[in-house]
Amino acid sequence: MLDQSFSAHNFDIIYGIESRKGNIDIHSMPTKYLDIVKKTKDIKSIIKELKNKEDDKSIEDLHHNKELLLELQENKKQALYEHLEEVSDIVNSSSFRFELKKLKIKGKEAFSIDTTKHTQFFAIKQLQYNLRNVFKVRQANRHQILSNIKIFLDSKIPVYVIRTDISGFYESIPQKSLIKSVVENSLLNYKSKSFIRGILREYETTKDKSLIPENYGVPRGIGISSYLSELYMRDLDKKLSSRKEIIYYARYVDDIFIILSSLPNRKTLQSYYDDIVALFNDYELTLKQPGIGNKCELIDMYSSLNLKLQKIEYLGYCIEIERINGKIDCKFRMKKEKLDNIKKKMDNAIKHFNDLSVINVKQAYRDLMDSLDYITGNIALNKTKSGVKTGLYYSNDLLDNDLPDLKGLTRYLHSRKVEPYNKLKGYEVLKSRIESKIKKIDLAKRWNERKFNRFSLEQIERMESWL
Repeated sequence: MLDQSFSAHNFDIIYGIESRKGNIDIHSMPTKYLDIVKKTKDIKSIIKELKNKEDDKSIEDLHHNKELLLELQENKKQALYEHLEEVSDIVNSSSFRFELKKLKIKGKEAFSIDTTKHTQFFAIKQLQYNLRNVFKVRQANRHQILSNIKIFLDSKIPVYVIRTDISGFYESIPQKSLIKSVVENSLLNYKSKSFIRGILREYETTKDKSLIPENYGVPRGIGISSYLSELYMRDLDKKLSSRKEIIYYARYVDDIFIILSSLPNRKTLQSYYDDIVALFNDYELTLKQPGIGNKCELIDMYSSLNLKLQKIEYLGYCIEIERINGKIDCKFRMKKEKLDNIKKKMDNAIKHFNDLSVINVKQAYRDLMDSLDYITGNIALNKTKSGVKTGLYYSNDLLDNDLPDLKGLTRYLHSRKVEPYNKLKGYEVLKSRIESKIKKIDLAKRWNERKFNRFSLEQIERMESWL
């Protein structure tokens, strides 16, 4: 049976998972625990030195320190468990509640929980675990959705395409229906249900009711909200994906993509979409209507043998579709915003070099080369085997192989002017050398090579400060 308790045992499991991801600041741990960590580090250094020595005294000391290390490791586990027992006692007390802090993200009201407080951090993680495993809810896989869309649109079968968006998704979910789904589930434990009610009460107290109606919405930005919204959408998603004319239905949070092989009798694409809008209205949700900048496109690739180039922006890509003499052509390109962002980073990297060269030209040169490698390469965000990979290739791996966007970015980079401090000795030689080095950078080639760069977290934070 699933252990849903907010216990020290479960928090210990969470600690192991989250610390491996780098999500727990070691400095937030109690002094007793930190002292043991420091002693453990010191003993490991001593052991490392003693391993290189072969005299009897060193061998004896090595054996002694290994025993000390084992003892410290046990003490560390014990200190951690004692701390988590204290955390568990507070979380399970009648006075504990989640504290929501209001903020703005891209102009929308959002919320956060102060996860530097261990009571808040471990409680919300356990609550997310309980929701995920009891209701079997998962947020859709962004990459899988895009891969499937690419396969269907590359299949050359004439189709209808609907790309749309739910207006104010998180803020529109009716709490009454949502709470009913949660409360009526006999598998979710009482404490989890109580915490969900508590979070929604806190949300009602904190939110701006002039923007979000009373008893509507889940707090945007809080981890459990994605699970609660997926739970609410489950029935609606099933109704749409089971329609025989729909060959592919995908929803990533509020972004929807539908591919139809046909339309029911006497239906136009617009009237079919109007029916979908009405279905969403039944769930008190509003879909956007076609229009410039509205994130809603209705594309008929079925009725005519020729369709001029259409561009659909979806989940970070610009999907270009056209039909010429009955043949469908689909290309995945980079969004304009992404291209502009890369150009801005290139400009900022060069500006940083120009400014710093007045003070320290060697450091300026290192920073420039590191920045350009960072912009045009890939990194792993953590060291675990399943570590998230990101960068030029891994954030754009579905691009079509002709890569016009990357070729354009290469031309843009090569056109930038590097201007080191003009009073430097050998100014012209230095400038020529740097420009020559930059002209060797080919983004299309680097995308194909999938090269990884190794940067410490500190290096990345430094580069981001000027990029």
